[in-house]
Amino acid sequence: MEQMDLVVILVLLLAVLHIMFCYRAINSAANIDNIKRFLWVTISLILGPLGYYLFQNLLPLDSLDPSD
Repeated sequence: MEQMDLVVILVLLLAVLHIMFCYRAINSAANIDNIKRFLWVTISLILGPLGYYLFQNLLPLDSLDPSD
């Protein structure tokens, strides 16, 4: 395998990782309005896991409670 092939594979895997965290933000059970959810999805898509967990830490804990 050439180095270019490895770079293409890594970029594709990184894109899949970002899409997975975007999907997690879309399907989250958090009680937040649509604007915050859109922001969370956008940040997750751009920054991947870092954006997902960064925005999740900014949400109030009562909105993340799955028992509601």
